[in-house]
Amino acid sequence: MEVLWRAGAPVVAEQVIAALSGTQAWQAATVKTLLNRLLKKGAIAAQKDGRRFLYHAVLRREEWLA
Repeated sequence: MEVLWRAGAPVVAEQVIAALSGTQAWQAATVKTLLNRLLKKGAIAAQKDGRRFLYHAVLRREEWLA
């Protein structure tokens, strides 16, 4: 969620993976699974862009922390 909030604009999964590579040792599949779970919970939204999806946060940081 922090990556999406900091980006401020829709990002692809590869950008999220790259942003987390310095802080987390997660595989790409793990990040994509997390994105899908957040999508199902309504915390983020996705828009199809060709063969990929653009993800953005639906909830603001304050709402998420509450």
